[in-house]
Amino acid sequence: MLEELMKSYWHIPIIMGMVLVYGFLLNKVFFQPVQRVLEERKRRVRESGTLSDQSKDVLSRRFAEYEQAVLEAHRKATHLKEQARNEAYEYRSKVLGEVKAEVRTELQRAEAELGENVSAVKRDLEGQIPQFARALASKLLGREVTA
Repeated sequence: MLEELMKSYWHIPIIMGMVLVYGFLLNKVFFQPVQRVLEERKRRVRESGTLSDQSKDVLSRRFAEYEQAVLEAHRKATHLKEQARNEAYEYRSKVLGEVKAEVRTELQRAEAELGENVSAVKRDLEGQIPQFARALASKLLGREVTA
């Protein structure tokens, strides 16, 4: 019976040998290169992920530095604005003080001049009172009045 099986199925060991040879050749020629490409791809994807994470970290740090710089610039600008405002108020106060002092001085000078003018007019009028009195008396009496 073994002989009969060998006569009918003699080609099975040859086919099995061919399958093993083809399997070996396919493994060496096709599957191993594809496997290497897939492993290389996985490695590159991991490296890309690592680089991406590093880039995100660097970007986050730089963004934080940028925000800090913007905040510091805003603080400096606010400080400069306040300083300029204070200087303007001080200058305004100084100028107003000078103007008020000048106005006060001018007002005192004008009051003194006016007082002198009033005194001069009073003296002048006091000197003319007898003359006005004679003229008024002459008009009231209808005749000329002498001193």
